[in-house]
Parts: sequence; structure tokens; C-alpha cells
Amino acid sequence: MWSVSDSRVFRRCPRQWYYKHIVASAIAKDEYRRKMYLLSKLQSVSAWRGQIVDDTISNFVIDRIRRGHKVTLDEAKRVAHKTFERELTFALQHRRLIGDGDPSAPDFVALHSLYYQGSLSQTELDTAQKEIDAALSTLFQLEKVKADLKAARLLIPQRTLVFQHCGASVRAVPDLIAFFDTRPPLIVDWKVHTFGIREAWLQLAVYAMALTRCNAHKDFPIGLKNFSATDVELIEVQLLTGMTRSYRLDAEEIEKAELYIADSVNELDSAIDGRKYAQLTEDDFAVTSFSSQCKSCPFREVCWRVV
Repeated sequence: MWSVSDSRVFRRCPRQWYYKHIVASAIAKDEYRRKMYLLSKLQSVSAWRGQIVDDTISNFVIDRIRRGHKVTLDEAKRVAHKTFERELTFALQHRRLIGDGDPSAPDFVALHSLYYQGSLSQTELDTAQKEIDAALSTLFQLEKVKADLKAARLLIPQRTLVFQHCGASVRAVPDLIAFFDTRPPLIVDWKVHTFGIREAWLQLAVYAMALTRCNAHKDFPIGLKNFSATDVELIEVQLLTGMTRSYRLDAEEIEKAELYIADSVNELDSAIDGRKYAQLTEDDFAVTSFSSQCKSCPFREVCWRVV
């Protein structure tokens, strides 16, 4: 199974990819592999607050719009605040990833700084809450985006799409897919970055390819087969800056995305070389050339013992 985010992890640090995708296992009886699985769930406070924004939009805002119900900013903020408090409580109670810290639990959150430093900065938590409010406030101010959502015949958030390319199963999970009666599908990618300067072109291209090449889900419109990736409307929405970027792919860009996937799949195949977990070790995978990456790596304690 291949994804853009996993390919970027491999190119940034092959060993981190190895720990996450070869060693970590949710079902293995081996305690070491189970521990690596739990470590893989560690995230920064900023990533966590971004997930809360995504979940609030997907599970509350979009759900209310789909049902034809009015939704207000204050309601969305209240939902986000409750999620923040519940998940923070869970994270504090399971800071060492032991006991009943089950990743399948509804409020499961594992925070990197809690695990490695044993504490959280109150300033960082206050900033996270302010940015959650700011991101939701921005969403409610984006008139063009709101108009598109209200005009859609069908809104589908966080749906997993899979298609085959170069012998790999390519996985993509767009934040939101909007289907209309008389226009091509629209894919929206929510971003919650303090500095919204990184374009999401490649990720959006893979989303468009996945939507038009996957085995359509039962609730997808029948007419989806009439569209190609170049027809799909793509919007990147930076919720902390209010900036939106619209994309419409051409054939050359699709080919460029396909080549990226092919190159990445070949890199992974070469690294594994047909071997299974028992035949691979940490030494088969190089560490990052950027030491700054180690500070935020969830597998730091394991990797540093090996090195």
C-alpha cells in the first residue's frame, strides 16, 4: 500500500519508514512490534490540533450541511473544544503508552512531547486552542467554499480511495469530495499550517487520480465514470491564513504524478528486495541526513539505541 505521505517519510528517513511500515504491528503478539505500533501514533501538538479541526469539519460541519441543518461557528467551536478536552485528558492519562492506551479508543491521542519530555507547554496548548478557533472562523468566512458545499448534491468526507499503479495499491483519503448535478467533482484539502506556503499539488493530483480510477463506492454517482483526473476541481484551503489555491490538472501534470509514484514504488521495492520482516534489520535502512528530523521522530528512543 503506497501513499504520498509515506513516500515522503521514506525519502526523508528510510529507517523511520521501516519502523512504521515493517516493524510496527497492531496485531503481532511480539511486544516489541506492538510497542513500535504505539510509538507510530505519537504526534506533535500542532498535528493534533489540525486533526481536531479536520474531525470537527468532517464529523460535525459537513454532516449538518448534508442533513440540511443550519450550522453555526459557535456550535462548531463548542464541538472542537469538547474534543480537545477529552483527548487531552486521554493523552495525559496514557502518556507512557502503557496499560489501556488502545489506539482504537474514540479519544485516543498520543503526544510526542508528553512521551519524551513528560510534560506539555501550557503556552503550546493555549496556542493550539486559539488556532483551532481561528481555523474554524476562517472556514465560516470563506463564502466561495461555503457556496460550493451548499450547492453540492453529495458531500463525502474522509473516504478512502484505492487504485492500482505500477504494481502498488495507491491509497488516498481526501478531506472532502463534493459531487454536483451539472459540474465535475470537487476535492477540498483542508490545511491548518501557521505558515501556509507549501503547495499541495502532488497530494491533490493523487486525490484526483484516485477518485477517477478507484472502484467506485456504492454511494458514488454513476456518472463519475465519465470524468478523468483532469476534469476534477481541486481546492487547497489554508485555514489559518484564509488563502485558497485552485488547481485543474493537465495531462502533463498527471504524467508527472504517475512518474513520482513509479519512482517511489521502485525505491521501496529496492529497499525491501522481496524480504519479509524477519529478514530485515535497521541497518538495511539509512537514517536521515537532516538531524533536525530526529527531534520529532516517534521512534527516536529505539533508533538512537541502535545507532
